[in-house]
Amino acid sequence: MSEERTLPNGLSVHGLNRNETEYLYKEIFEDEAYTPPEGFRFPEQPVVFDVGANIGMFALFMATKFPAARVFSFEPVPRTFEALNRNADRLENVSVFNMALGDVAQTRELTFYPQYSMMSGFDADPEVDRALVKSYIGNIAETLDEERRELVLEEADELIQGRFDTVEQVSCRIDRLDAVAAELGIDRIDFLKIDVEGFEVKVLQGIGEALWPRIAQAAVEVEDDNGELAEVTKLFAEHGMNTVVDQPEEYRGTSVYTVFASRATGAAP
Repeated sequence: MSEERTLPNGLSVHGLNRNETEYLYKEIFEDEAYTPPEGFRFPEQPVVFDVGANIGMFALFMATKFPAARVFSFEPVPRTFEALNRNADRLENVSVFNMALGDVAQTRELTFYPQYSMMSGFDADPEVDRALVKSYIGNIAETLDEERRELVLEEADELIQGRFDTVEQVSCRIDRLDAVAAELGIDRIDFLKIDVEGFEVKVLQGIGEALWPRIAQAAVEVEDDNGELAEVTKLFAEHGMNTVVDQPEEYRGTSVYTVFASRATGAAP
């Protein structure tokens, strides 16, 4: 069951727990983690695909910033989707889908962390994910004064341990992005956001050659554990898009990067 909270900007949002909701708000609304370095280059009524929507914070951001946008949000985990659905219910221009996107239409088991839903994924590993979060907390702690830093680091292990103690296997539907776009009657994507915890290459491989030229801009969070960063930038380059790779300061020393991609002339009309 989701819980409702009021965000600092006055928006009301349903989330799975307070910490995640606050983190997602800061990441998306305050830090604008998915905003391209050159800004959004949008037509009058942009089409946005939000792949790995979680509770829908990015959809809320886009709907607030671009009221004329059509936003399509995809979240495969039923419990997380319930919160996404409730958040999107008040927004006429946001459509939600209880599914994942990948390279092959199939059904797969996904590892779901009820206490840390943002890191749930098809190939999630609790030990690896616990280490990543510990590095993140350590980087944040370095920005604090000595007393606060020591307190955060002392509590980090206990906090992290609790987040990954409970693990559930959830059966999720996967389809190709090009197939879903065709079914929806979508022939262009002005902005493609992907945050899918290690499944990003599979999502890009499901775009299809006909749709690739019609993608104008993208932001992809990449976990570079086995060469995924090189593969993602290669796929964008092969399809005529320029890339910029960024690593937020709080993720330095980890395998997490953000790849921004853009097409010089925008998507094909």
